[in-house]
Amino acid sequence: MPATEPIRIGKDTKEELKRLKIHPRETYDDVIKRLIEEYKRSRHAKD
Repeated sequence: MPATEPIRIGKDTKEELKRLKIHPRETYDDVIKRLIEEYKRSRHAKD
């Protein structure tokens, strides 16, 4: 497993990330990475 770094997020942000999980065992790191990739794709599509 790669090294991890603690980050601080608000409770509301954590709950939103929890709702965005594809499956219950998906990590918050995986959710964030997926959101970043989706953002990059959407930005690239606008160019």
